[in-house]
Amino acid sequence: MNSSQWVILIFGILYFGFILFTRKKGNFEEYSVAGRGLGFFLIFSSLCASFIGPGWSMGLVREGFSRGMFLAYLLPLCGLGLIMVGIFLVPRIRNRFNDIYSIGDLVGGIKSHNHKFVRLATGVFSLLFFGSITVAMSYAGGELVNNVFGFSKIWSIVIVTTIVICYSYFGGIRATIQTDSIQFVHFIILIPILAILILSEERFIWKDYIEATSSKTTSAFDSHPIIVIFSFGVLWLLSSTGLDSGGLGRFLASKSNKVARNSTVAAGVFMAIWLALMVFIGSTGYYLYPELDNNDQVLLYIASEHFPGILYGIFIIAMLGIVMSSQDTVLNAGSIIFSEDIIDVLKPMKEKQKLKAAKLYTLLMGIICIIIASYLSSILEVIMIITEFYIPVMIPVIVFSILKKNFHWQAALISMFVGFISYIIWKQFLSFLLPELVAALTLSTLSYFVSDYILAKKLRLND
Repeated sequence: MNSSQWVILIFGILYFGFILFTRKKGNFEEYSVAGRGLGFFLIFSSLCASFIGPGWSMGLVREGFSRGMFLAYLLPLCGLGLIMVGIFLVPRIRNRFNDIYSIGDLVGGIKSHNHKFVRLATGVFSLLFFGSITVAMSYAGGELVNNVFGFSKIWSIVIVTTIVICYSYFGGIRATIQTDSIQFVHFIILIPILAILILSEERFIWKDYIEATSSKTTSAFDSHPIIVIFSFGVLWLLSSTGLDSGGLGRFLASKSNKVARNSTVAAGVFMAIWLALMVFIGSTGYYLYPELDNNDQVLLYIASEHFPGILYGIFIIAMLGIVMSSQDTVLNAGSIIFSEDIIDVLKPMKEKQKLKAAKLYTLLMGIICIIIASYLSSILEVIMIITEFYIPVMIPVIVFSILKKNFHWQAALISMFVGFISYIIWKQFLSFLLPELVAALTLSTLSYFVSDYILAKKLRLND
């Protein structure tokens, strides 16, 4: 092995030792919401780390490489969405749902739509979302191991996934959040250093860079109709709101309303800046290395060209860490959904049984990841496709569950299935009329309003 590989191996062993040290056994409440006692930095850094994982790093650098600064004009909407959730929804979640464990409890529990069918549907749709992202994380980790050690794609995926499954099995959300925080610190140090090193290179001339990037950015804008760009904006606005099981777990794990609100708003501000920075690095990569293939390893090549040996080794460990930490996050979220919102709904369980079911899901999902991840080719594409599916199905009913006082469980089910069916139909047959996300989100929201109004009117007449 060369010196960089030895650095990566040694730091990797030390890092893995830290991960094992953070694993803490406990009951299901500790596993799912960390005893509801975490402070500002842990919640803030974990929210940030969840979103700046491989999809928002390797994927966005690739986007900057291929389309210039096109996405940099839209990505601040991610931060805006998170800020709005932090200000208007997180305090309500903490006040009203202070004793729940999962997204199904919020949507279908006794304090909202109060029906096991709603809770089960929420669990199934959410598990599809998190299961798909878990597979994408295995692919991203495999890309890193393949780049550094040259193992085959399948064996690289097996190595990364096996390691994550091992420590996720013994962890919980507290350990996940602590690991996230370490990755966050690594990234906010290393990525700005990389940007500075790029700008300091002799070959980098601002005038030439602006000319090359402007041409690519303008071309990207010209290739999309206004309505499609609007749809992209809606997607980015709603894609990082934290209105999913992973974000909810962090809101509930915070020790107070103030901590939950402030950490979410701060994460939104950070995201608005950080994501644009990743696109910028990708655009500089195209300017400096136009001969590169357009794939998810662009960031790794840029880093290898600018970081000295030991710093590159630390960077790779940070990248591997952020991939494994992100996969640990979605595995934890998926395991809670599986045990709390699916198995427990079908057959009520005791706390210890829920914990066993959550760990069983972790093992099964690891096997699924290894089988499917080797067929992927773009991590950001997978994440965006599954996010685009999740938004019209789940976001309206989650928001209504938080804001409304009176509920009809039928309205929630109708909204979810209208969002699901309309997204599929629109994507297959009608996308030329209106982007499928906009159409499905509109129909899902309207179907909730209409069905809720009809049910409320029928109830008043019966009284």
